[in-house]
Amino acid sequence: MRKIIFLICLGLNGLINAQSNLFFSPNDEEIKDTVRTSFGNISVAFLDFNPNQQITFDKKITFSFHSNSGSSTTSEFLVNTNKGYMAMNKEMMEQMIGIEFPHNDNLKVHYRVTNTKGKTYYYIEINGIKQVVNRLPINEISLDETNMSVAKFNRNFSSTGSNLNVSSQNYSSNEYHGISPETGNETFVYLANQNQVNLNPNSNPKTVGIFGLGYIFNDNRTQLVTRIENDNGTAEIENIENVSIRFEGNSYRRRENIVAEEEERVTNVKEDYLTKKQEYINRSTNSERTISNKEREILNREAEMESKRKRAMNKYIEDGAPAEQNTQYSLESFDPKDDIEVKKLECEKRILIIEKKLNRMSATNRDYNKLQNEKNCLETKIVDYKNAQDEMDSIKNRNSEDSHKANVEKMNYYISNVVPNIMGRPCLGNN
Repeated sequence: MRKIIFLICLGLNGLINAQSNLFFSPNDEEIKDTVRTSFGNISVAFLDFNPNQQITFDKKITFSFHSNSGSSTTSEFLVNTNKGYMAMNKEMMEQMIGIEFPHNDNLKVHYRVTNTKGKTYYYIEINGIKQVVNRLPINEISLDETNMSVAKFNRNFSSTGSNLNVSSQNYSSNEYHGISPETGNETFVYLANQNQVNLNPNSNPKTVGIFGLGYIFNDNRTQLVTRIENDNGTAEIENIENVSIRFEGNSYRRRENIVAEEEERVTNVKEDYLTKKQEYINRSTNSERTISNKEREILNREAEMESKRKRAMNKYIEDGAPAEQNTQYSLESFDPKDDIEVKKLECEKRILIIEKKLNRMSATNRDYNKLQNEKNCLETKIVDYKNAQDEMDSIKNRNSEDSHKANVEKMNYYISNVVPNIMGRPCLGNN
């Protein structure tokens, strides 16, 4: 599933990169807009979008994109001009990015819907289960930064006085010019008057689609963004037609709910394991006290690991389980340094067991040397585990400004070095 969504993102991101001076950004502190009306400027916060409602569309907009490198594509998107969201079905997405999605029993892609805040939902089917995946924008992927902010447009773009007829429908469009603060490159936006759609500025100041094309409430009237042009290429509307299309969003289960159910099952299993382990430790006799104390250390560390896993997963569920952040939350839920500590403590516990056996055993016993060799091996492993923990600390310190980068590097070190070279190195007789 993540691979498919990544391909969608990659294809879109290669067309026109969004700009912070024109589009809503994931880093905006507040997702709201300011529009000009006959009563003056008003600030409008967007209505929440329920992905499990009946999703309807009244407009289908055909658009084209021509890159400055010579490539071009034509596709369509759907718009709900009342509630302000847009969508593309499977066929439209395939047309735009030039990739045919798999459509089998394991995975089916049906729709992607972007609401007025720029949050995108994918309606998919995995192993026969219909589910809606909440995808949030991230810094590396700017495809969802395609919802124009009227306030940013008015603040950063000005009319050039030029006029251009756009598409075969001859939209007489006024040209506006702005400079990207990130690159210093020019961007041109073309607006046309129209009389078919009237947006309500009090609840939905703009409706847009791919690259910002679509309807927008500007200067106290509903206008049409017909064309956007920058150094990457040009996107423009080719045709608009009235449609009546709908699908039942309530037939799709939210991904975060599915994840929450699985999380509850995993939590129950882990808590049952920890409870039974505690009960076993509590039944230990005085003669086993030293070993049981070490077992209690292990149990406490495992309980801390479970608590950390639950915190990360609960936050992931609260955020809506965005597919592109699976890795981020997985790394937050499992710190390899904790697992190294558990493995080190288990080595220490095994040494206590061996020492207890050696104390009752003659040096001439055939198992004596075998146990002694195992103990020596475990002591070497403990040193290696401590060195690995020191390396984990060094990685964290090197990346103190970027915790996710630190987590990725720690996990790579854990998988490529600790697991095969320390954990994977057996000590004879360790069972």
